[in-house]
Amino acid sequence: MIRYAVGGIIKSDDTILLVNKGKVMDTEKPLEVKPEWDFPKGGVKREDLDIQEALFRELDEETGTRDFRIIGELGTIEFEFPAAMKEKLGFERQVTYMFLLDFLGERAQLQPKTEEIRGVEFVKIDQMDERLKLAETKDFFQDNLDVIKSGIVLS
Repeated sequence: MIRYAVGGIIKSDDTILLVNKGKVMDTEKPLEVKPEWDFPKGGVKREDLDIQEALFRELDEETGTRDFRIIGELGTIEFEFPAAMKEKLGFERQVTYMFLLDFLGERAQLQPKTEEIRGVEFVKIDQMDERLKLAETKDFFQDNLDVIKSGIVLS
């Protein structure tokens, strides 16, 4: 079974917004995980009317705001869950639709609304390699680096 998700690479000048995730909330009880910096992203829910609504809901939960403008869709990050996570989540793999966005708000308003997120931080583009640990996410970022820097998504 596939879990569908959405995520955002959010630009503000020469920085990208990352969140520090320390829990997985899509399980019966919140599941503690090793904290890692990642792009804001999460599962599409049945009640989401469309993929963009799911994206803005997730961004609001993980950053505390909806003050973003979609530049365009970048493609998907796909991976298989480790065995222990497969059992707890009930999904074999995940397909995450990734978007490039501009941040339109004030940085002071960034306050996660979920206990899943331990922190929110803007990181310089040239420091992303140090922060991103998940191979699929890191590769996706590198593959899209020119588009991310230019802020122009060709559809």
